[in-house]
Amino acid sequence: MYPLILEQLSPEISLWIPDTEAVKTQYENLKTQDLHVDFPFWAKVWASSKAMVAFLQEEPKWIENKKVIEIGAGIGFPSFIVAEKANSVIISDYNSDAVSLAQKNINHLNITNATANVLDWNHIPSSLFADTILLSDINYNPNDFNSLVDSITRFINMGSTIVLSTPNRITTNPFIDRLSAFVHKTKKYPIDNGETEIAVFILKKQVAY
Repeated sequence: MYPLILEQLSPEISLWIPDTEAVKTQYENLKTQDLHVDFPFWAKVWASSKAMVAFLQEEPKWIENKKVIEIGAGIGFPSFIVAEKANSVIISDYNSDAVSLAQKNINHLNITNATANVLDWNHIPSSLFADTILLSDINYNPNDFNSLVDSITRFINMGSTIVLSTPNRITTNPFIDRLSAFVHKTKKYPIDNGETEIAVFILKKQVAY
C-alpha cells in the first residue's frame, strides 16, 4: 500500500487517498526493474469520477434508496458520495489494495450501508445484481470491451440502470456505439479547468411506446 494523505475531495467528504508523488516515484522505481509493470490506475481520483459525482448530485433519483454497485471503483469517490442516499453500496475493484483502501475509508466515514469487495469486471458473477451500476472510466482498454459490453447488456436485461462516465477519446466511440440502443440520457461536463470533457451516460432498457 502506498503512503496515504487525507484529502478533502468535496465539501461533503474527505478520503484517504494514495500520495500522488509517492505513487509516481514507486512506479518509476518498479519500471526500472520490470518494463511491463502496470501503472496503478486505481490509485488516483480521475476526472470521470468527478463528473459522475457532479451528475449524481444533480440527479440523485438514480441512486436514492437503490442498491448500488460501483465496478472498477478505484478510490470509489462516487460510491462514498452516494452512500448517504442509497439503500446499500458495494465498492468493488479487481485490485486488493484498492479494496483495502475502500474499507479504510468506509471505517473513516463510519458508513454502515457500504461494503468493499474484490471483483474483476472481466469475470462478473452471473448472480450479481443491483438497481444501479456505477462505471467510471472503465472503457480504456479495447481488450476489455467484449466482456464489458456483455456484462452491461446482462445487467440492463436484468433491470439495472447503468451510470457510465467516460472521457472523450478515440477508443471510446466504438464501445459507446455498441451500447447505443440503451442510451437513455447523456450529459457532458468540463472537468479540470475545462481541459477534459467527460460524458455521463444513463444506460437502461428502453420502453417501447
